[in-house]
Formats: sequence, C-alpha cells, structure tokens
Amino acid sequence: MTDQTSLGFGEAASPACYVLLSSAEFKERLVQLQRGGPISDWLMDPLVTTSAVLREEGYPAFQLDERLDHALLLKLRALYRLHQVADVFVWDFLRTRHKPLGGLTGVDFLLGRFTPAVAALGQWEREEHFLELALEEIGRLQQ
Repeated sequence: MTDQTSLGFGEAASPACYVLLSSAEFKERLVQLQRGGPISDWLMDPLVTTSAVLREEGYPAFQLDERLDHALLLKLRALYRLHQVADVFVWDFLRTRHKPLGGLTGVDFLLGRFTPAVAALGQWEREEHFLELALEEIGRLQQ
C-alpha cells in the first residue's frame, strides 16, 4: 500500500476527524469557529449519527475542518435522502476505505485528499466519481 503522506496531494485526515463529538462538544467548537468569523449555513443541519460510546447522537468532527467541501457533503446527504437512506449510512460510507478512491476514505475525499489518478480528474469528474461510488453503496444497502 502506498504511504499516504508521500502522495503530496494534501494532508491525510487525522484520526481526530473521525471522532464523534457530543452535542455539547460540537456546539462548543461551533462557538469557537464563530469567533473567527461567520460560519456556513449548512452547519445548521450537520451530519448526526448514533454513538454507542456517547449513548446519544454524535457529530463527526470532520465537519468542522476548514478544508471540507461543504457543497459535496450536501450533495451526498441529499443523494442518500433521495433514496430514503438514513444519515448513519452516510457516516458509514464516509469512514470506509474505498478501492476506487485509492484506499482513501470519503472523509479524505471531502477534505481534498486524492490519489494522483483522482486528482488528475477535473472537479466535476471527481464529484461524479465520488457520487457514483455513493450510489453503488446505496444500491447495496437497498438489496
């Protein structure tokens, strides 16, 4: 397997991006972000999943990363909703390593971390590649 740090296409998502934050932790970090300037409207409807560890809803921390492609995350969530698939499966898709993404995760992709082959695609082609991969996963879930 290729050493991800040697690819040179952006920094890999740190393990901290995969942490689920409690509602209080997420709100606290949002307050900190607001001090730095206005935050995006999309954060009014963040990705939420269940957490056995927290015993409540958890908010994936990657959503607060400044590198996040917010528009693509919104498209991904809309695609899952269109097919009546819950957000918990969006989170499963995002934290799974995908062979078509060169073994990187959906979180890596949303944070601008691409293999050279994927990086060579235009932005629209990259988005299509990502959303087609998500559609394949949705199809598997609906079988």
